[in-house]
Amino acid sequence: MMAKLASAVLHHRAIVLALTAVFMLAGANAFRELPVEAYPDVTNVSFQIITLFPGHAAEEVERLITMPIESVMNGIPKRVSMRSISLFGLSQITLVFEDDAKNDYVRNLASQLLATASLPPGVQPGLSPDATPIGEVYRYTLRAPAGFPPEELRALQDWVVEKKFRSVPGVVDINPFGGLTKQYQVLVDPLKLKSFHLTLPQVFTALSNGNGNAGGSYVEHGSELYVVRGLGMIGSVADIEAIAVDTRNGVPIRIRDIAAVVIGHAVRLGRVGRTEAGQDEDDAAEGIVIMRRGENPLEVCRRIEKMADDINRRYLPEGVKLVMYYDRTALTGRTLHTVRENMLAGIGLVLAVLVLFLGPANWRSALVVALAVPFALLGAFLLLDWRGIPANLISMGAIDFGIIVDSSVVIVENLLRILEQRKGLIRSFSAAVIEAVSEMGRPILFSKAILLTAFIPLYTLQRVEGRIFKPMALTLTFALVAGTLFAIFVVPALAGFATGKGIAARESWIVRQLVRLYRPALDFALRAPLPVYAVAVLLLTAGAVCYFSLGSEFLPKLDEGDLWVRTFAPQSISPSESAAITQNVRRRLASFPEVRYVVSQLGRPDDGTDINGWDVAEYSVGLKPREEWKTARNRDALCTALRQSHSSWRRFSISLSSSHFC
Repeated sequence: MMAKLASAVLHHRAIVLALTAVFMLAGANAFRELPVEAYPDVTNVSFQIITLFPGHAAEEVERLITMPIESVMNGIPKRVSMRSISLFGLSQITLVFEDDAKNDYVRNLASQLLATASLPPGVQPGLSPDATPIGEVYRYTLRAPAGFPPEELRALQDWVVEKKFRSVPGVVDINPFGGLTKQYQVLVDPLKLKSFHLTLPQVFTALSNGNGNAGGSYVEHGSELYVVRGLGMIGSVADIEAIAVDTRNGVPIRIRDIAAVVIGHAVRLGRVGRTEAGQDEDDAAEGIVIMRRGENPLEVCRRIEKMADDINRRYLPEGVKLVMYYDRTALTGRTLHTVRENMLAGIGLVLAVLVLFLGPANWRSALVVALAVPFALLGAFLLLDWRGIPANLISMGAIDFGIIVDSSVVIVENLLRILEQRKGLIRSFSAAVIEAVSEMGRPILFSKAILLTAFIPLYTLQRVEGRIFKPMALTLTFALVAGTLFAIFVVPALAGFATGKGIAARESWIVRQLVRLYRPALDFALRAPLPVYAVAVLLLTAGAVCYFSLGSEFLPKLDEGDLWVRTFAPQSISPSESAAITQNVRRRLASFPEVRYVVSQLGRPDDGTDINGWDVAEYSVGLKPREEWKTARNRDALCTALRQSHSSWRRFSISLSSSHFC
């Protein structure tokens, strides 16, 4: 069988080489389109049901919101767990599903079940964005000149910036944080209300009815048509003041007669601050861009950056600027750089070793064998893209270049051996190639089948373990299959170039020296096996001792190069006191020479996507390159220095981590 395959390859060498070129071009295109993740997404299919119930205590939220929703969600299929938390004005229920659950199906079913829940009037629960917990790909703040109203800054975030970012393909949501939400407030005077014999429900009804347009018909006038409608939509404070609540003897009682209309802000639930390069903003407006589930983070970040530049140029008033402080592009770029670096280093190392052992005279053979590395990698990229599996550092780091090229090495080495031993006795060079492939083809296939069989347990893993190790097993499997195909089909086609038209060299100098050392050692081992057994048992025992004393971890740590700091205060702390402490901590963090910027998040955003209160503050600490550090040499030492920088920190619990996704 192998002889027939080799003969067919040699007779159709041009077709094989053309197909090889097409395969590698397709693999290169797949690598360009393949989503690349720095870290595998290990999360289950899950989402949150978020319900805002402003002004109500946690007990009321639990009784009126959380329990009715939990009741209707108990019957949703493929549910693994359901957990909830009820806070002041917020209910958050998290549903986790089985591995084979379809995300779109369970989200649609949950939306249908929510419509059947018995909730208070005006309460509207909603599902969290269709994203994963690691979907935060871009964070920014709006920087305004001194004296710019914070309400207007938040309005720009909500009505300009957020809408533009939502139009970017791949973006599913924008989480606003900080700033003051602008409100038109009607401050009713109780004495005036009583003097006119009015009630608050009458005021509410009048405000609701007085804010809307009325549709009409049309009037035909001569040869033209005019649409008739009533304009009543509120556009200013004066419009609100002119709304009539009731009439007395034909005289309307307007809002301005019983209340004062002012522009204010909603009750804030969180606060954002930013300190960078001597500039300290204690009340900034922040936006967190969330990527849709399954999108390519690198492509989405590029679109977001393009939109951010467009927003700064065209849509913000003079003096206001959108400033990015976290972008997944840097991490993804480092991941791609690592993949490219590993591929080039692997090819170079394999080529150097092959030239060293095959000899400089056989550099062509070494080059042909080294081509198996990019061929196998591109084949793995092509199959990963076909299966819709993103690439990540864990799966790409599992590729062993030695295992990939060993099939090609065996065939080329066997061909060189045949040519060396049978000089002048071979009918043709093609016959030598066919013989070399037929002798080694079956052992190669059996060895690869045995190796791939060892991956079967990895294919059966479920949940978190499966999401981590299945892509790794599939990537290595695809690379091994591509490398084996290269050895069986492409190496025979390139055999003429590899051997220099049949001229083979002797063994290299290093191989001859190793053989000279190996033969006496082998003779000694055969004559005196007991010492060899003793040394083997001793080494095995030492390895077992080292194994049990060696530390281990389930996953490698993800270090993005920055720090994520959390401080925890007493739960009864007031918002103003917590804000003052947060500002102090932010400034102290920014005082370290290693720190580029510090962005603090105190409390939670208005949309209920976070459950922190005024007792929890989070700080994104951007760090300079390691070579510019002065206080410490590594991250752990810097974290220790941050904790010990001031004695007042001992009043609080401080947590530091190296990732934005902790």
